[in-house]
Amino acid sequence: MNTATELYQFSKKYQINYNTKEQKGIELFDRFLKEYPKVNFSFSFIGFHQYKSFKNHEGLTGYGISGNMLYTVSRKNSYQYNLYQCKSITGQKKMNGIYLTLEFEKETVIINIGFADGDLVLAALKQSSGKD
Repeated sequence: MNTATELYQFSKKYQINYNTKEQKGIELFDRFLKEYPKVNFSFSFIGFHQYKSFKNHEGLTGYGISGNMLYTVSRKNSYQYNLYQCKSITGQKKMNGIYLTLEFEKETVIINIGFADGDLVLAALKQSSGKD
């Protein structure tokens, strides 16, 4: 997938789009592709990056997986994570959604994906990390 519409439609089809409406989702993935124009993605989803609380996060964020890399674009920043370097990938259901935790050597990334299919996203992340 390498268009904003394809990335959004994928996330919507599998209900891993945080109930984002089409226009907002396509705008999100447009920003995403401006950061990573030459990458072809095999998986995409929408969540809240670096989620600490309802008011403490980086806002609605687009995510894409290509090979062993997780690409992320929030309102504040863009990130690339090499999933091979991830020490552990876990998911936990909380009151306000499913939290994915990716532990790296020097940082921990927490993503809130709402009440989407956490098992599907977790499986994709683990497969890309080689830890499935």
